[in-house]
Amino acid sequence: MEIKTREELLRIYGGVDSFSEGLARVRKDGEWFHIRPDGTPAYKQRYDSVDSFSEGLAWACKDGKWFHIRSNGTPAYKQRYDHAGSFSEGLVRVRKDGKCFHIRPNGTPAYRRRYDSVGSFSEGLAWACKDGKWFHIRPNGTPAYEQRYDSVGSFSEGLVRVRKDGGKWFHIHSDGTKAD
Repeated sequence: MEIKTREELLRIYGGVDSFSEGLARVRKDGEWFHIRPDGTPAYKQRYDSVDSFSEGLAWACKDGKWFHIRSNGTPAYKQRYDHAGSFSEGLVRVRKDGKCFHIRPNGTPAYRRRYDSVGSFSEGLAWACKDGKWFHIRPNGTPAYEQRYDSVGSFSEGLVRVRKDGGKWFHIHSDGTKAD
């Protein structure tokens, strides 16, 4: 396999994203798909949009419905969603019928609860919003602590920035205790 330069790939496809897990997403004639480093398509299917691969899967959108595909272009599961994100720590956030939750790579829900919004997992926790209150959940969907906030971020190095009662921002630990 002869690896093509970025300039060669740009002449063929017009736009080429960075390679991730050995494939790059490209758009040609209004359709999205992935290519190998030699510039050949990785599969025959074409989608309305695709993302880069993460943890072996990439989201794809076709006819307004979102799902994940394998590197050969085939869907990883049958379910379709109103929106889907990229996998992080083995789970991915999805939205269906106005409710958000996380699924596993085979498409099964990771838990039964549904939220107004959820984020990607970082350091074992994901942010979630229910009835305008923000907090973090574990991979099984249960809250990591009792406190609720006006806004929260994603964990990094064991801490996350939060805001309560319209006040100042401060940091908490993963168990919800305030950091000094």
